[in-house]
Amino acid sequence: MVRFLRENAGSINTRVIAPESFQYRKSTSDPILNDAVALANVDIIGAHLYGTRPEDFPYPLFREKGGGKELWMTEVYHPNSTDSADLWPQALDVGEHIHRALVHGRFQTYVWWYIRRSYGPMRENGQISKRGANMAHFSTWVRPGYSRITATANPQSNVYITAFKSGSKIVIVAINKNSSAVYQPFTIRDIVSATIPTWVTTGARTLAQDKTITMSNGSFDSQLPALSIRTFVVG
Repeated sequence: MVRFLRENAGSINTRVIAPESFQYRKSTSDPILNDAVALANVDIIGAHLYGTRPEDFPYPLFREKGGGKELWMTEVYHPNSTDSADLWPQALDVGEHIHRALVHGRFQTYVWWYIRRSYGPMRENGQISKRGANMAHFSTWVRPGYSRITATANPQSNVYITAFKSGSKIVIVAINKNSSAVYQPFTIRDIVSATIPTWVTTGARTLAQDKTITMSNGSFDSQLPALSIRTFVVG
């Protein structure tokens, strides 16, 4: 693959992605990053996350040498392909997995394997599943042009926060994997006041519009329901 990138990829009139190791085995992509000619001819370092441990999501060598390149997670299903995609709260594992891929792995793309499957984001009848709702809490509001911004990723036990920004608009996705509701305060820099619509998925609700919150003095408080994922749209 390194030889192909060195000798041929530069003449391809399209973007090139490599190596797409099925388990993000960095021994497959390290040789590309360590070869200046091969790296110059690749646009995207791609990987799958099948069975990859969360502690192996970070990629220091890419951060060191991958400047100007993109890092994509191009295929996965999670946590398995045997359970129903509507099994709750197990479906919350999808939201946490996306959070960890974006925050710890710093991937810019997260692609699911097979949209329409019993274990996928869409049921065989074409309706969104609970796993799909977890993905939608990100993808419905985090659109092309958004960038992930710094947030306290794990402010308390079993709570995961991911935040994104485009212009003056900020999207926050909060996951609560605790079996009871938790109180979570938020402070947003450079925004004093805002009216914040929210959406929530729980065992009983799916992408349901929830209460609107008023932010003042740059802060707002939220109750995250037990075993839930909630999206806040600020601005």
